[in-house]
Amino acid sequence: MTESRRFADAFSDALDARGVGLSWLRSRLADRGHAVSLAALSYWRSGQREPQRRISLEALVAIEELLGLHPGALSSHLRRRGRTGPAPFDDLVGLARQVGRDRGLVGEDEVDRIAFDLVVDVDADRRISQVRVTQVFVAAVEGAAGVTMFVAPGVGTGTTEFEGLTDFATDTVMRAVSGCSVDGVVDIIDGISAARLRFDRPLSLGESVVTEIVLCPVTDDSALDSEWGAVAEQRLEQCMVWVRFHPDQLPSRCWVGFQEAGLGHEWPVALDGATGLLHRQTDFGPGLCTARWEW
Repeated sequence: MTESRRFADAFSDALDARGVGLSWLRSRLADRGHAVSLAALSYWRSGQREPQRRISLEALVAIEELLGLHPGALSSHLRRRGRTGPAPFDDLVGLARQVGRDRGLVGEDEVDRIAFDLVVDVDADRRISQVRVTQVFVAAVEGAAGVTMFVAPGVGTGTTEFEGLTDFATDTVMRAVSGCSVDGVVDIIDGISAARLRFDRPLSLGESVVTEIVLCPVTDDSALDSEWGAVAEQRLEQCMVWVRFHPDQLPSRCWVGFQEAGLGHEWPVALDGATGLLHRQTDFGPGLCTARWEW
């Protein structure tokens, strides 16, 4: 029996013991402020998916309470993803880059990264409709053909219409818009995957290129995520996260933060009538630039 099935069985047994169904559970979770879809709960019960993101793990604590379980009765069956505590950002990215080189991922010594802009669109249902990533690179060698883009677990490739998705590990579909193509996504280490971006043509030494990627959530879990970050693998001229909310659905609280050179800090910000949450750092990295919100 796999670890995933152990969690699924524990969840299913707890529902049966309590004598309730998924609709009842979803309604009670909503009463407590946890927006979890029936589809997500069904995936968890069947073993096709597990709660992994922060908002899902917070909901899992409430599920244990609602089903009359002791704390950890369900979460103890989750698959472990790496260390029990969060890895320092510098260590995590450094390890990912080294593993990437060992596995022959392209571009890590062939380009200089100049800018990373992340634009997150949130719709009137409080769901992320798309995330647009624009990057600027400069060729550090003659003939630079591509680069590695580190992404979160659950990112995969698919058609523009996102049809025929059978891999339930895929939370988010990535597609190229301009300046590159996506060769594929591979697992690197727990917590980080890597997308291989191929430029439209090889670059001359010193030549600049702009790439644009769109990430579209295909599960409720990923669409309801309320925290995003832009990764600066190298020193960047600009690193930016811009979250654009629908004017009819603005969050009650927002924070921005960063991790750089072993330091980390997060602070609250007010929208003050605006519909966007902007966090911009210049001359930044290696590091992580974040934005998160609550409804």
